[in-house]
Amino acid sequence: MKQKIFFSFLLFSLVSSSCSESSKPTPVVPPVVEDIFNATYSFSDLVKNASFEDAKIVCLLNDNKFTEASGIGASQVNKGMLYVEEDSGNPNQIQLINQSGAIVANYTIGTVGNRDWEDLAVAPGPDAGVSYVYVADIGDNKSQYPTKFIYRFPEPSVAGKSLPINETITTFDKIELKLPDGVKNAESLMVDPLTKDIYIVSKESLATVYIATYPQDVTKVTTMKRLAVLPLSTLTAGDISSDGNEVLLKSKSFICYWKKSGNESITELLKKTPTLVAYTIEQQGEAVCFAADRSGYFTTSERPDAMQDQPVYFYKRK
Repeated sequence: MKQKIFFSFLLFSLVSSSCSESSKPTPVVPPVVEDIFNATYSFSDLVKNASFEDAKIVCLLNDNKFTEASGIGASQVNKGMLYVEEDSGNPNQIQLINQSGAIVANYTIGTVGNRDWEDLAVAPGPDAGVSYVYVADIGDNKSQYPTKFIYRFPEPSVAGKSLPINETITTFDKIELKLPDGVKNAESLMVDPLTKDIYIVSKESLATVYIATYPQDVTKVTTMKRLAVLPLSTLTAGDISSDGNEVLLKSKSFICYWKKSGNESITELLKKTPTLVAYTIEQQGEAVCFAADRSGYFTTSERPDAMQDQPVYFYKRK
């Protein structure tokens, strides 16, 4: 009898426990809400900014290695010199030129390919006090690549070397990035010198700004975060000044400019309405960068035709 009562009690306990567990409410997981800014200004509302002079030609790119120039960056190590890269189908190589347009150095980036190199930047990186080159393999005209690559390495110095230099960069970081909202074409890379955060801007009718905060992982794919949608069409290049206070984003037909008024971040700055700065329209208009000393900015482009030299323009700060 005692055994029968024990088993009856055990059965009651199991049933009660089961009913209790099943009656518990399923935890509600709140949806992920992106803190994304949608700019409401219209391009037609943008006013002209007279802070910079009209273009002056610095030099002509007359070497065949510049036929499809797609990115430009000002060296912080080699005074007065500029890095230039070409886009898809060209060698995995960047050139360092002087102010007369002559090639001072050819740097091959390891064994990686040039899938579609569309921009480059010169900015701080992992080691304090060291200037780095960031090469952006981010183009995707056919929307077929699930990830994008940034190759980062310390700036080489040409001091004391026989010119022109031909070197291979064997030690570099490979940062693999994924956009959170699908496969997109992009041609604009910016690196914040104050935070070392990486920004990529898509090339669409409405540009989307993405961020990969520092430190970026070099061992696995990082999903970037969407920050803002801007009413700016088909942007081809971008840059942040070496003091972190100014931003340029350009297309083939205009250059937008932002300048900090305080201690706001780049993310906060891009929420403001930009102005339009001086620009001599180039046929392709692929590249822009601030001068290393912030005295102005440079632009260049693919050659309009293979037989015509492409100017590098400089817009001096007034």
